[in-house]
Amino acid sequence: MVKTNKTQSILYSLDELRPIRSSVDQCRTHLMKFIEQYKSMNVLDVETRLLNRCVYKNWNARRAELGIQASRRTVRLLEQFLSKREQHLEQILSEFKPDHVEIRLPSRGTLNQLLNSLEESLLLLSKVKRFSKVTVDRLRVECNRANYVHYNILMMSLCSRIYFLVVALEKSQKEFCFNMPVYLDYARFLSKAATRRQPSAIREATQLFARSPPTTISFASGSPNTSLFPFKEATITLIDGTNIQLDPSAMSKALQYLPTPGQADLLDWFKKLQNRYHSPRDFKRYDLCITNGSMEGLGKVFELVLNPGDSILVDSPCYSGSLDFLRGFGADIVSIDTDSNGMNDKHLNEILSNWPETKTFPKALYTIPNGSNPTGASMNFERRKTIYEIAKKYDLLIIEDDPYYFLQFTKPEPSFLSMDIDGRVIRLDSMSKVLSAGMRLGFVTAPVPLWQKLVYHQQVTSMHASSLSQMVALKLFEKWNLSGFDEHTQRIAKFYENQKTLMVDAISKHLKEKKIQLEVLNLFLNSQSSIFSKEDFELKVIKNNTYLDMVTFNEPTAGMFIWIKILGIQDTRKLIYEKALAKEVLLLPGSAFFVDQSKSYPFVRVSYSLCTPEQMETGMTRFGKVLREELAC
Repeated sequence: MVKTNKTQSILYSLDELRPIRSSVDQCRTHLMKFIEQYKSMNVLDVETRLLNRCVYKNWNARRAELGIQASRRTVRLLEQFLSKREQHLEQILSEFKPDHVEIRLPSRGTLNQLLNSLEESLLLLSKVKRFSKVTVDRLRVECNRANYVHYNILMMSLCSRIYFLVVALEKSQKEFCFNMPVYLDYARFLSKAATRRQPSAIREATQLFARSPPTTISFASGSPNTSLFPFKEATITLIDGTNIQLDPSAMSKALQYLPTPGQADLLDWFKKLQNRYHSPRDFKRYDLCITNGSMEGLGKVFELVLNPGDSILVDSPCYSGSLDFLRGFGADIVSIDTDSNGMNDKHLNEILSNWPETKTFPKALYTIPNGSNPTGASMNFERRKTIYEIAKKYDLLIIEDDPYYFLQFTKPEPSFLSMDIDGRVIRLDSMSKVLSAGMRLGFVTAPVPLWQKLVYHQQVTSMHASSLSQMVALKLFEKWNLSGFDEHTQRIAKFYENQKTLMVDAISKHLKEKKIQLEVLNLFLNSQSSIFSKEDFELKVIKNNTYLDMVTFNEPTAGMFIWIKILGIQDTRKLIYEKALAKEVLLLPGSAFFVDQSKSYPFVRVSYSLCTPEQMETGMTRFGKVLREELAC
């Protein structure tokens, strides 16, 4: 039950609440339906008519008294319950409503009070249901004894109506609790620096001016006069021979400051992309911010939720750029094992369920779910669902870094953003792999309270992503439309799939297998009695296809990388940086992708994005020679 008369609330601005307004309305709709369901049933009127009918017919009042009294007690209990629920729900409806300036939402404590009240109501409903059922059963016995047919019909009608009303109310409350939007306590996830961040007055003025009517005269801007810039217009030729044009008007916008989240039309375009490919359940709870590549966005997201020393859960192995940032930031990096399906859910759950009490519990996990760098692994749907449920269980944010989403060779699995029902996913997307790495365009999709703090950070650092890059991308998207963008990304995915196939063939041909070396054969023959000759043994080995694998790997279904384990070699650093480089072939040793780089790792990362088929063949031939020489030692 609610223990205070005054419901506590938190004050938000309209801008902060704009993306979650639909959820507020949805919550209000559930409350209204809840009230209307029981207002439409007048059980007291039914009881009164029943009692009057019994008295009028002068039936055996003594036998009727037991059932009527039980029914009246049930009705009064139900009426008491309905009255208290109505008062509470009407209080919620009256206090949390929009006005012209602000919207007030229940605080987390108030929402918890409401949910606790509903849970207590369910207990009360169960009690009423028991009373009603007992009453029905006892009336059935009494009526059968006395054979009062009309009495039986009327009393059963009353009590059955009460009973089914209670069942309907119980169902309504369960549906309300289930459908009621979940609002996380985002303040818990913010770092101390993010909590202190306030909006930049100058950047806020820029955003206000961008949303103002064209007739608005601004004396607030410190922007330079674009007429003094040496650039007038630009024509960019596409690979299909067509052009996109930046006329003087577009060029003027491309050379001027922008609102921090990004160029409005390009933001709308990216929102269309998110809806098309991810279809978030309640996208209005989110907003977007364009960044100078997704790496800038990722760094700001890490600083948004982490204090130095805070723990964060990451893939192991993990993208080296992320590890380098987290190390420099002073984060406690907790490695979660990965396999061919990405982050291992069992290991994640084991780490969290056995978390030491002396350490601060993590607030977030970080993963690259598709074509992971460096392993090339992609999560299947079941793995994603399990990890999301673990995040819900332990109240974690999921930082979904997905730069290879459009480089998938099979039908994409639903993203974490698409399955998010709580607003606990921060998603990072990149245009580097599909438009241009040098344009430095990425974008962050985050729940509004977190998005707002991220924007405050960007206001005082890079201010906004390149205006020129944003304008070029916008003109390209306007030329393509969504269908053109989809065709372009399909061509990209097909190209990288072909590259992957060629690289897998080259690895299998030159690294996967080797015949037993003659040196090994000689050692074997010298230690054995001469039952058969050296030639007989060699023929037997070849005939039985007896080979030694030099490497193992999983074939990726997305991305640009293959993760290879070298068998028989514990540390690949010296092998790569000295011996392989001496043969004019370069790979990345696996140690670059683990938290503890002091240890030895038998892995290498192979990229197939840039190499021609001839280079793949020649490079793997060279690396195969390096391995054979090393393994023969």
